[in-house]
Amino acid sequence: MKKIFTLFLIVIAFWLAFLGIKTIKHNIDNKKYEEKVKKGWYLEVLVDELNVRDEANQHSKILDTVKKGEVFTIEDYEVNNTGNYWYKIKLKNTGTGWVANPKKGTKYVETYNGKIDVATPTIKFNDNVYNVISIKDINYKHLTAWDDSDEYEITHIICHEVDEQKNIDQYWIKYTITDGSGKSSSKKQKIVFEKLPSEDKVIDFEDERCA
Repeated sequence: MKKIFTLFLIVIAFWLAFLGIKTIKHNIDNKKYEEKVKKGWYLEVLVDELNVRDEANQHSKILDTVKKGEVFTIEDYEVNNTGNYWYKIKLKNTGTGWVANPKKGTKYVETYNGKIDVATPTIKFNDNVYNVISIKDINYKHLTAWDDSDEYEITHIICHEVDEQKNIDQYWIKYTITDGSGKSSSKKQKIVFEKLPSEDKVIDFEDERCA
């Protein structure tokens, strides 16, 4: 009985060692794969699960499901009127397929080393009026910026007009978001100051820059 128990322990030890070696090899292979993918144009999955489809539309056949944190080489892209950007990715073992990224709202994927700029960046804010103490207190914490990559910059100008009927000053802040390839979009929001800015810090509302 003792010999059988010893033999059983030896078998278990060899099995655990085999599993350990297999896990280490799997981790090494994954690391090499990620390093290779990240040398080119690739995306990283941001959501828990994302469907991979055989065509660039949400009604096509599901080929696979990818997980949060996984990275894949991008082979092609498509922009259509479905409300999504689509990326053709190279899967690890099962060929290629298409994954979606919304044109607005929460991103499903983040892209890197972009060979082609797919999306135009956008800005969103929830309130119609932005209240600040002075022009020095302006920040972008209340904004939600969106682009298909994380390489973008936000700037602003302050536009001034006088409501002649009420004889009061009114101000608008015009935000501009520009991505790494030069694509940009702008959006205006009314801004109210406790301490009015000096004239040299604002632009007349009729100026073309405030359009």
